[in-house]
Amino acid sequence: MRAFLAATLFLAGFSLSCASADDGSIRPEPPAETSNALAPLPPEFAQLGQPCPATDQVDYAGPNAGCGKDGHVGIVTVGRRMDLPEGAQKLEGSTGKVQVFVESERVWVQGTCVWCRNLTEQTSVVHLAYATDNQLMQIQMTAELTNQSPLRDAEAWRAAIAAWQPKK
Repeated sequence: MRAFLAATLFLAGFSLSCASADDGSIRPEPPAETSNALAPLPPEFAQLGQPCPATDQVDYAGPNAGCGKDGHVGIVTVGRRMDLPEGAQKLEGSTGKVQVFVESERVWVQGTCVWCRNLTEQTSVVHLAYATDNQLMQIQMTAELTNQSPLRDAEAWRAAIAAWQPKK
C-alpha cells in the first residue's frame, strides 16, 4: 500500500511540475534566426579557407593568397575593384573610397591602397577563423579603421564600422 501511495504522490507531483498556468496572454514567436548563408565567392577568392598552397605553386600574377592559422588561407587580395555582395557599406569620406561587407565568418574590404607607391585599387576577403592578427590588421588599415587590436569576429567589425569617422 505504501508503494502504491508513494507512486501516486510521485506521479501527481511530476504532473503538476509539468503543467503551467495559462494567464491568457499571447506569447510572441521566438525571433527568426539570422541567416548564416555566405555570399558566393568569385573564382579569384576560391583559395580562401582552403589549405595553404605549397610555395612553389604560388601564382604571382594572380590573386595574392596569405597563409593564415592552421595551415589555411586567411586572406586573399585581388589588385582591382570587384563587385561586392549586395549590402556592402560605403564609408563616405574615406580616403580610399572604401566599401566593406561583413558576413558571419568573412569580411570583404575594397578600397585604394593609399600607402602604396602607386595608388592601387584592391579587393580583399578575409576569413575570420583563419586570418592571423597581422592579416586582420592589414585589412583593417585598408578599411581605414583605427582599431589598435585585431577585429576577430563579425560583431567587432560591425561595431568598428559604426564608430568609423573620416580622417580630417
